[in-house]
Amino acid sequence: MEKKTLSNILEGKIFQIPDYQRGYAWETKQWKDFVQDIDALIDDNIISHYTGTIVIYQPIHKPTENYGTKKLELVDIVDGQQRLTTCSIYLSIILKELIKIGLEDFISEIPIYLYSGSKSKLRLNNDTADFYFDLLSKGVSNVEPNSIHQNRIYDAYCFLKNHIEEQLEERAENGVEYLRDLFDAIIRKLNFSFYPIEVESEIGMTFELMNSRGKDLSSMELLKNYLMYWVYRNIPEISEKEDFTKIINKTWKEVYVNIAKCKGSESQCLRIAWTLFVNYTPKNWDGYRGFKSDEVIPLRDFSIRSKDEVKSFLLQFVDGLALISKHYSAIIKPHNSSFNESELNLLFKINNAGNIANYLPLLIASRIKRENNETLNDEYIQLLKSLETFSYRVFLWEGKRSNAGLSKFYRWADDIFSSKFSIQSVTEWIYGTINWYSPENNFRKSLIEDFFEWYHHRRLLKYTLYEYELFLLKGKNRPKLNWEDLTDSTIEHILPQNPDLKSNWFSKWSEQERKKFIHDISNLVLTKDNSRYSNFEFERKKGVAGLGYSYSNSDIRQERKIAEFDDWTAINLEKRRENLTSWIIDTWGINRHFEPPTSDTIDEEEEIILTEID
Repeated sequence: MEKKTLSNILEGKIFQIPDYQRGYAWETKQWKDFVQDIDALIDDNIISHYTGTIVIYQPIHKPTENYGTKKLELVDIVDGQQRLTTCSIYLSIILKELIKIGLEDFISEIPIYLYSGSKSKLRLNNDTADFYFDLLSKGVSNVEPNSIHQNRIYDAYCFLKNHIEEQLEERAENGVEYLRDLFDAIIRKLNFSFYPIEVESEIGMTFELMNSRGKDLSSMELLKNYLMYWVYRNIPEISEKEDFTKIINKTWKEVYVNIAKCKGSESQCLRIAWTLFVNYTPKNWDGYRGFKSDEVIPLRDFSIRSKDEVKSFLLQFVDGLALISKHYSAIIKPHNSSFNESELNLLFKINNAGNIANYLPLLIASRIKRENNETLNDEYIQLLKSLETFSYRVFLWEGKRSNAGLSKFYRWADDIFSSKFSIQSVTEWIYGTINWYSPENNFRKSLIEDFFEWYHHRRLLKYTLYEYELFLLKGKNRPKLNWEDLTDSTIEHILPQNPDLKSNWFSKWSEQERKKFIHDISNLVLTKDNSRYSNFEFERKKGVAGLGYSYSNSDIRQERKIAEFDDWTAINLEKRRENLTSWIIDTWGINRHFEPPTSDTIDEEEEIILTEID
């Protein structure tokens, strides 16, 4: 390992970030530290600053690539991509500023540190390579980010650009000198520990032994590095070692691409893999550390699992992780191209209802079984419907804790994934568990006989009214309000909360009726903007077809339904309430008796100590 400056490191090489690595991950904290360190080099006359480690993979047979008029060595960045990316972004801003004020000599520095023609000196991975190049060459005004990693790079550029602009404003008299000093500090005063690796499987060992400055590695990255290290230590035969390494790298590329697609969580995806491949009991999840145990992937002690058993498990797990990430991405961010209509609609509902994280291992296990033709699509759709009903009845209606039933869902995921039980059996158990948390008789009785303030149970209210809108549309049209649009201003009280004292509301409604019905669902309706209705009389809210903003002219179906009433009285409210109640029971009621699973009882005390999935 040798100490080098940025100009030393970049000389004679093109750097690329392998696709199996995570994308750009630095955020505000790291950017602040970075600019403070560099400004200190200028203001405090510090000779140099140690910035961290750069590790590259430099195979014995070195590949090369044309770059301008030269042929440069092509190397992979193992560690240090965050620092190198941030340095290059900062340099691009500094050089643009220097050239803009007429210092054209700095144009010749661009190919040394940034790009030549259409090739950049540092090549980012996956969906960020072209975006990064455009950002360096054109600046923020000419590019728009459309992924989580692109957004981070874009935000880094904006942060660094704003910092320079602020500093130039403060240093108006010597701004040009400040820019020159900045450029010199980055290329000559930042010191890196530079370490080349010639054997690919050593990459994991390097990460295990090295503690770098910067943003902590994620659990997914740490696991990959541990697996690479395991291969390096425990597989002596070179060709087999290379095969294992390629398989791991290929999987991690797929995983990072899939997670970036849905803007999901690496830790969440890894936990699902643990649940399906290692242990379904939530309290046994110990993050990345759990994989390193002697019971799962031992490094040295093979008394519990033999080396051959661990190798077999590794291949199965790595292959499964790629598959899990594919289904995870599809479930977290469903889209039309890969779904039938029934599945797409139900996944949207489950996402909207909340707590979908509880179901993820079960959903993924079920999708895999359907993909392998081990279950019928109709059986899978029925499972989705049971989960949507569970969300409505247990979480929204009963208001149970967010981890209610969590241990059960994880066990059922294992039951399906390991083919112990069928999806049909699990679906019946879900309905039985719904009835345990939310007894059917109580649910129906409460709906029909009780009046409670729906308005103060906002998610339940919004979800119910939104689903009612979808029901009225009968799948023929898209709703004019998206789920994401729903706020307090999209909930309208038909009988106003604060009617004018001189209005007809007081002659049509007794004080007792107003108190009883004001916040009931029967007096609430989705709208685009409730401020447009204020506390007007019903006649004005209802309006005249074809004239102005009113229930009669609304493109929201449930408002149009209100306009069918001649007046809004307690009698008409009761009619609407009866219709809504009947629809809610038809939608989320359970028409036959299901028993909870008999293997053991539902232990609410156990659920209290469990934490919700990441």
